[in-house]
Amino acid sequence: MNTSIYITECIIMCLVFGTFVMTIELMDPVSFVNDYPPEIQKQYYISQHKEEVQEKITKINLIKKIIGLIAFAMVFAWMAHIAGAQSFIEALIAIYGYMIVISLFDVLVLDWILFVNIKKLRLPGTENMDKEYHQKWFHVKAMFPMIPVFLIGGIVIAGLMTLIW
Repeated sequence: MNTSIYITECIIMCLVFGTFVMTIELMDPVSFVNDYPPEIQKQYYISQHKEEVQEKITKINLIKKIIGLIAFAMVFAWMAHIAGAQSFIEALIAIYGYMIVISLFDVLVLDWILFVNIKKLRLPGTENMDKEYHQKWFHVKAMFPMIPVFLIGGIVIAGLMTLIW
């Protein structure tokens, strides 16, 4: 595998992901409402008078996430191929790495820096909930259980990559 291509892919992936998430958040704050601490979610639904549609929004967001996961699977398989992964093991290492990098970027940059400090990116009605937005441990606890899930996803996507290329 070509390390410089892999690192370049990771940088581009994080920039594209960050731009995508921030754009979606600005256009439709509800898209990621379930990714916020419970206190922020509760205040958002109350302030926007959406308590009665909370379950519907949760189901719609789940469907969006499944579509996103399928898209990421295809992109990660393609990226591993471009980086020069030639075997299942190389593809698995590359894809698992992509997942870890994007998760760390999400937590460290988006959750800990941008959404905490740029009030325009906060959910409407929760702009002044500084203490709740600064719950770093909440985001870390949400990421840790995903680490073994990434391995399973990596196995599936690496298998897909080796079948396609």
